Amino acid sequence: MFCIEYAAANITVHITIPTQSDPVPLKSVFGWIIIHQRLGYTFDWNLIWAHYKGGFGSIDADFWLGLQKLHLLTSSQPYRLRVEVQERSTNLWYSAEYWSFKIRDGNNVNKYRLEVSGYSGDAGDSLQYEGDGGIFNHIKFTAIDQDNDNLGGDNCASSRGGAWWYNACSWACLTCHYDHYEWHSMGFRFVVNSRMMIKLQ
Repeated sequence: MFCIEYAAANITVHITIPTQSDPVPLKSVFGWIIIHQRLGYTFDWNLIWAHYKGGFGSIDADFWLGLQKLHLLTSSQPYRLRVEVQERSTNLWYSAEYWSFKIRDGNNVNKYRLEVSGYSGDAGDSLQYEGDGGIFNHIKFTAIDQDNDNLGGDNCASSRGGAWWYNACSWACLTCHYDHYEWHSMGFRFVVNSRMMIKLQ
């Protein structure tokens, strides 16, 4: 358990995405590049597939880099993932790190499938946790207009209010509605702020 100085060493860097000509401005914190940031509950994350594919938001506020950019980056070089969550009830920050992080392509087979391994941290391993509805590792991405979860007839993005790598709707979602905004592997840990960051191995 620890506290994070949220603005510490928070600088703007320009990242070149493979196959794309113009560098993308992103925030870097101690060498970690922010690919997702959520500050509170005012932004509506229940967006369609095209938005999550292309990216949206502001690097100084609520932000999602985009699944296609993540695929291009993580397919070109080996990356690590760091997830930081601020628990709602205590305002304490926790972190989860994965030594390997990759997003597969967006074709009909993979649908931007998530691949992680090598967990460490104090937030709990929600992405590989094997509870009810857990195990997000090797799961396809789901949005309100693109149902790729394992629940059956229902769309987790519709019921949870945000797109994610849903297995059966439970355990972790950093884009969900207030009632489902959670990182759950160490008990119900509802979240008020979060960010996901990557760094080269």
